[in-house]
Amino acid sequence: MTVFSHYRDHVGADPARWFKSTIFLSPHMLVGMDCLEPGQAQPPHQHAGRDKLYFVIEGEGEFTIGAETRRLGPGGMAWAAADTPHAVRNAGPARLTMLIAMAPEPK
Repeated sequence: MTVFSHYRDHVGADPARWFKSTIFLSPHMLVGMDCLEPGQAQPPHQHAGRDKLYFVIEGEGEFTIGAETRRLGPGGMAWAAADTPHAVRNAGPARLTMLIAMAPEPK
């Protein structure tokens, strides 16, 4: 793994479910790329003891964090505090590409 990267090197598609790619990983931080094709969604989930940040690079998504839902486009950010249920749905006609950052899964 290198200390430099470009997001386009981590963009992809998976017709069965959303596409995930790890860009950087250390014992303290995970930075990755999540890509959802039109109609794809990440179901509600939460991360025990770990916050999560979404940054929309391309496309439009409907983000639900706790009880609040908001539609975000390029440049939009959503933050899910630890233990807070959150979900994402591609709400647009093109691929939704998001940079995500959080602490990695505990070992």
